[in-house]
Amino acid sequence: MHTRRRSREGVRFWVLMVGILSGACSLLGQPISPGPVTPSVPVTSVAAVVNTHVITIQAVEQFGGRAVEAARRQYMARPELFLQRRQEILRDSLEQLVERYLILDEFNSSGFNLPEGIINDVVATQIREEFGDRMTLMKTLRRVGESYEDFRNDQRDAFIITQMTLKNVNQNIFISPRKIERYYELNTNRFNVGETAKIRMIVIDKSKHARGEPMKLAEEVLAKLKTGGDFAKLADEYSDDARRNKGGDRGWIENKDSDLRSELRSFVFEAAPGSVSGIIDLDGAVFIVKVEERKSAGMRSIAEVRDEVEQMLKNMEKERLRKQWIAKLRKKSFVAYY
Repeated sequence: MHTRRRSREGVRFWVLMVGILSGACSLLGQPISPGPVTPSVPVTSVAAVVNTHVITIQAVEQFGGRAVEAARRQYMARPELFLQRRQEILRDSLEQLVERYLILDEFNSSGFNLPEGIINDVVATQIREEFGDRMTLMKTLRRVGESYEDFRNDQRDAFIITQMTLKNVNQNIFISPRKIERYYELNTNRFNVGETAKIRMIVIDKSKHARGEPMKLAEEVLAKLKTGGDFAKLADEYSDDARRNKGGDRGWIENKDSDLRSELRSFVFEAAPGSVSGIIDLDGAVFIVKVEERKSAGMRSIAEVRDEVEQMLKNMEKERLRKQWIAKLRKKSFVAYY
């Protein structure tokens, strides 16, 4: 017990020294790089300590960087909402980093071993699925200022965290039919839907074609549709958007929540099922839309949502068990926020 207290006091001492030296060096214009912190991230202040790991504010900002940038674009016209969302993202990022170190330390202290061959397979799979090849990976890493070793370590840590979570959090959750029905009865407002439509769309991007060509291509598409052409096949042939490989399928969209442009939405929710629009010429692109099905507003039945509710309740229970496990790890670890 005394040894543990001395150890914690020692960590606090060194964290305090990191903060003091970081502040002093920033005033002098000389960055420092203490041991536990990734050298590529300059230290100016400490956000938290987990056992022997120092989490800097810079590390938290780097971890949540993509989410913060997405929020910046979303709330460009509402800076006060952006600042609020940014704080939420950074708080969540800090907690994720704390939990990351708790799990990795549990892996190490339990004496588990991860063979190099498994890490190699994990890294190779990630490179293939996310980057295509090693050359593209290296270009990306150079652009963001990371090394291959950083990437490899990140993949190793992510794999460990996934496996430790699977080992310690029960994945075989049973949700009784009565519990599903009870949730449905208490949350009927969640299952109210507005008018919906299932659509396909051909998008001809004006920036990808010469002046006047998008309209000619759209006319060509309409001519083929009038002679019995298959919309999905024509979408695959002519459309410029990412859903061309799915035959332009946009799935079910809801009138009140749809992010479709008003000119497109007005056609979709006025046209009869099976209808195909004419050429809809808007800024940036030319559109042709097909309405495959329509459904009136109303509440989805228990039969329609049973699987969805069951999966939702399973995920909620898994998250409860995960938090319970993390709480146990916290109890036997040193965690301090600054």
